[in-house]
Amino acid sequence: MKYIITESQYNNTIDKFITYLLEPHEEKKTEEHPKSVFWVKNNEVIAEIEKSQYIQVSSQIWNNITLMFSLNYSETQQVMEEWLEEHYKLGGLIPFQQWQTIGNRWKKITN
Repeated sequence: MKYIITESQYNNTIDKFITYLLEPHEEKKTEEHPKSVFWVKNNEVIAEIEKSQYIQVSSQIWNNITLMFSLNYSETQQVMEEWLEEHYKLGGLIPFQQWQTIGNRWKKITN
């Protein structure tokens, strides 16, 4: 069976899915990386905003978005940019997938 949905329905579904994955979260910091803000949900870091230029999104969340909607990397990046602007007025942040090698940056989070 095929389903036909409009572009606005598709975009609304993506928006709701990203919201489900990223909210609610707390913002936390670490002394080791004072220019970063970490988003924590259910005691796990799900994203890091670095120097108000970049946002690293956890690989698990990034992959969930990519697989759920059959998006390529740049498409996932685009929908994340739109979501960040719409929900948090964080236009201009460049989203990218968190790499395994930087996992240590997410240790020793305080407040």
